[in-house]
Amino acid sequence: MTQLPVQPAWRLADCPEGALGQQRWLVDGLWSEHAVGIIGGEPKCCKSFLALDLAVAVAAGIPCLRRFTVSRPGRVLLYPPKTLCTSSVAASRASVAAAGAALAELDAR
Repeated sequence: MTQLPVQPAWRLADCPEGALGQQRWLVDGLWSEHAVGIIGGEPKCCKSFLALDLAVAVAAGIPCLRRFTVSRPGRVLLYPPKTLCTSSVAASRASVAAAGAALAELDAR
């Protein structure tokens, strides 16, 4: 596996390529290709599991929440909160297995 590309914020383009024209999606209708965002909500409303499903979907190239198509699968870095660490591996395996893949096959860290 290769390392994730890292770039200082000051080097980022003011307007990502294609942003002025047509919206490009990483996860169709859910997360744009150049998005940086926060998943927020009430305590215990499954925010961490949504983030986990989103990460697994992008890494595996499977639909997020079994509904939103991943346009361009790619490498994922998941940094779960401590409260999710013990259950994240089991949840990841279940999410990937439900889509017919295996966790070991993913290009994820």
